[in-house]
Parts: sequence; C-alpha cells; structure tokens
Amino acid sequence: MSEKKENAVVHAAKKVGEPAAEKVKENPKKAAEKPAAKKETKETAPKVTVKIQFGECEYDVAEIQKAIKADHESKSKVKIGSVSVYIKPEEKTAYYVVNSDIADKIGI
Repeated sequence: MSEKKENAVVHAAKKVGEPAAEKVKENPKKAAEKPAAKKETKETAPKVTVKIQFGECEYDVAEIQKAIKADHESKSKVKIGSVSVYIKPEEKTAYYVVNSDIADKIGI
C-alpha cells in the first residue's frame, strides 16, 4: 500500500472514532461513572424446628436449649462458650456440659 493510501486510511479511521471520543469529552461524568453495583442477595438459612417424640411425650429441642441456658445462668456466672446436650427421654432428663467443664442436668 502506498504512503498516501495509508495516510488516507488512518485519517478515515480517526474520523470514524472521533464522534465517540467527542461524546466522552462532552460528558466526562458519565464516562467516569462506575456501573451500578449489583445488589447482594443475602441467603438466610431456613428455620429448623427439632422435636423429639418418645412414647406419648414430645420435646422441643429449642425449648430444652433455653431451659439449659437459664439453668446454667442461675447457678453459675461462667460465660457459656460451648454446650454439649444429651437428651434421655426415657428419664425425662437433659444432661449438659458447659465449656467442657461444668456438668449438670435438667428435667424436661
């Protein structure tokens, strides 16, 4: 390709790109704006209800947990870090161990 033709092609390409460049120069705020942030959808865990049925009785695990917390707080000032619960429906008793240290039981 001759030098004149190359210059003509380059010149034509510049003209094609000019309108877009001019639009950006005219409204720099729009060009600088970031695309709208996507809304984060927070998935929530489903509500789970656990009940134990034994014979004619039914025990709600959430209620047992509340009773254990209340029992522990009434007997000790030690903050609860972890709790292990052992439910024995045949004895109508829940045994618990707080912080791998304090063991007790409650009637259910």
